[in-house]
Amino acid sequence: MKLTFWGAARQVTGSKHLAELEDGTRILIDCGLDYEKKNEFDERNARFPFDPASIDLLILTHAHIDHSGNVPNLIRQGFTGPILCTRPTMELSDFLLQDSLNIQRMELQSRQRAMKKKGGKKHRHGRQAAEAQPLYLKKHIMDMMDQCRVLEFGNSYKYNDALTVEFAEAGHILGAASVVLTVTEENRKIRVGFTGDLGNYSTKLVNDPAEMHGLDYLVSESTYGGRNHNSHGSDACNVLLRHVEDTCVSKGGKLVIPAFSVGRTQAILFAFHQLYREGKLPAVRIFTDSPLAIRSTSVYQHNMECMNDEAAAFQKKWGSLFDFPLLQVVEDMHESELLSTLDEPCVIISAAGMVEGGRIQMHVRNNIGIANNSVLIAGFCADGTLGHRLLQGQDFVEINFKKRPVRADIFRTDAFSAHPDHDQLLGYIRGTHKKGALKGVFLVHGDPAQMEKLAADLSNMEVHMPAAGQSFTL
Repeated sequence: MKLTFWGAARQVTGSKHLAELEDGTRILIDCGLDYEKKNEFDERNARFPFDPASIDLLILTHAHIDHSGNVPNLIRQGFTGPILCTRPTMELSDFLLQDSLNIQRMELQSRQRAMKKKGGKKHRHGRQAAEAQPLYLKKHIMDMMDQCRVLEFGNSYKYNDALTVEFAEAGHILGAASVVLTVTEENRKIRVGFTGDLGNYSTKLVNDPAEMHGLDYLVSESTYGGRNHNSHGSDACNVLLRHVEDTCVSKGGKLVIPAFSVGRTQAILFAFHQLYREGKLPAVRIFTDSPLAIRSTSVYQHNMECMNDEAAAFQKKWGSLFDFPLLQVVEDMHESELLSTLDEPCVIISAAGMVEGGRIQMHVRNNIGIANNSVLIAGFCADGTLGHRLLQGQDFVEINFKKRPVRADIFRTDAFSAHPDHDQLLGYIRGTHKKGALKGVFLVHGDPAQMEKLAADLSNMEVHMPAAGQSFTL
């Protein structure tokens, strides 16, 4: 069996791993969009380093765009095989991919307007901006849904005599799966595990990651290698309550929370609902302003079998995970804009989590200049993002090409992180390596410097940090 790392290799985004069996079967694990260099987005995603039509089976670990976002393009270029995933992953992918397509179209329109102002200057590849197209069309998303085959946790899928696939709960977001390939070649079996994105422990809504045992090789994410969380999932309600009391009650200000639409927004809303039912939440209105988050929340609500015991018990008692009287859902852009004129303390939850794009930039722009307000960053922000710049303590930040003064308080919490930290990753990998079973560990989906810190603490194992295009024979 040959394993080639085509994405998320010494970087975070663009997960894409190709397994080739001796009988010719070719399996692709994830097919995500690469966001590492924004100005090279088209070049990094439009073409594949292999023939899409040659792929026999695609396995999708979860719905986030850096894992699923280039699947419709794979189909557009000839992939016709089955796509294995959980039911929530299939449902969430539909919403996320349509949102991604809309974003691509808006960015193309923006570029076309800019090019017209410059007199129709050509791209590097000689095409006029007006001729550029998104990576895929809505038809290809519909084709993807038709090609999906649901595999439940605990079941196995026998593709042929050489390959069986199993899923384990990854705990990252609803329906996220780790993957075990059992490959039979030359009368011997090889078991290879792919973590996908693992989840933080004791988090809201979903179960903790389940270790995969009996593996020969492990491909592991390393997002938080070298970093430990400043707070954990068990602290989530207390963290929110403290910031609402400090900002909204004591100072009469607005609390703005940037949050990713799928996973983090739902966890935050659930924590607020818990506080409300416990009688602890002050009488402050809470607005959720993200169309994608609103659509995705319905998927969480009707997939209760994938929830943890805490969420299931809460649902049974109160009939809903997210609906409570203080919550107000913002339906359209007009309502979103009106929040800037609201003269009362409130909480605004909006996407995206790193404060890059989406409606959150408007809310941050409208509120960071007021000293009584606060911004609570609910997770990791990559270098160069607006969220990262805010966390650096700058007196001014540029938003929409204009410098804005920062007078609001800026905070950060890991209580809603969707990834395990350094120590949790070590525990997971060591648990998988019980009795020295692993012959090799491959670290992906992380910054190289962070990978090296994680690898240093796995010194008793054979650890690889593959480069893009690097192959290994297992």
